[in-house]
Amino acid sequence: MDPSLKIGLIVPLTGPVSAAGQALRNGFENGVRKVNQSGGANGHDVTYVVADDGGDPATSTQLARKLIQQDRVSILFGTITGDTAEAVGKVADDSHIPFATAILGDPDRCRPYAWTFGESTRQLLTPAVPSLMAEHGKRVAIVGSDYNFPHSYAKAAREQTEAAGGTVVAEEYSPLGQTDWQPVVTRLAAARPDVLLSMVVGSDAVSFTQQAQQFGLLTPALGFDGAPLDADYYPALGPLTQGRTHVVRWTDQLNHPDSSAFAADYQSRYRWTQPVPEVAGNAYFAVQFLAAAVNQAGKTEPEAVNRQIGTLRFDSALGTATHFDPGNHILQANMLEATIQPGGLYAVTRSLGLVPDATPKGCA
Repeated sequence: MDPSLKIGLIVPLTGPVSAAGQALRNGFENGVRKVNQSGGANGHDVTYVVADDGGDPATSTQLARKLIQQDRVSILFGTITGDTAEAVGKVADDSHIPFATAILGDPDRCRPYAWTFGESTRQLLTPAVPSLMAEHGKRVAIVGSDYNFPHSYAKAAREQTEAAGGTVVAEEYSPLGQTDWQPVVTRLAAARPDVLLSMVVGSDAVSFTQQAQQFGLLTPALGFDGAPLDADYYPALGPLTQGRTHVVRWTDQLNHPDSSAFAADYQSRYRWTQPVPEVAGNAYFAVQFLAAAVNQAGKTEPEAVNRQIGTLRFDSALGTATHFDPGNHILQANMLEATIQPGGLYAVTRSLGLVPDATPKGCA
């Protein structure tokens, strides 16, 4: 096998979640540059092939097979939505090729070759839900896009709400591409929630949040957290999110030399004037983790690399000795509470330390 590390990046550069896909690609490419400037993986530059899946699971499947069989990649990386991640994960398992994601995620089951670098729902909700309920009240509503991940998010949100003594008073889902949110907003408002948790994603996150404010649901008195508060959406939703707190894995305001250098390079290279999306930061640090696993394995053979990913303890801006839980393949790393300030500054107002998620998924 070629001693150099070749990664296949599957990412939606077109379609409804293309903005997040482009941010992931940018963060990934910055990560590759960082690794190569530091000596590469096993002394060789990391190379990669980019493939646009448009956010479609069938396309993701075809591209994953092509990258493995024709391009001979050692690792698969990417996708944005949960259904495309599941599609690529199946191909990775069948081919015994490691597959890494950088998205917020909490898969229903663990695949032996899939590794989740993005924060899990429980790592987000464990600190966020009790804090929101203490400040705003115990009646919680949940809204999401209608595919597998938002449903998983809602399950974890119900668990956290009930554990903190609250009640889920409404739960709504709509397919991707929804434009008229008034009926959904009306039903949510009728439930009189104190807190709203949203996992509406992509361009829908913008239209839902704007209409939630337009039709009187989203007021300063309502506790609000979820995907629309991610940095990706600040350019469109800034005035509606400013002053709110948001639990994150990473923000470009994190005070760490590597993090600060990455954020500055991202803004300069891509002429970016908005907050750097979290998925870009996750991808940037994930590439460094994967390269370290290859160095530890001493070769790029996929089975050997997969074993080392599962045992590596890696220091970065995300924490000391970050690692994967063997039972669920979720990265165990620090979490932060950020307050959204004018100009898109996601200022770190509280370090939450390592927020573990050892929910068993059948990996061990």
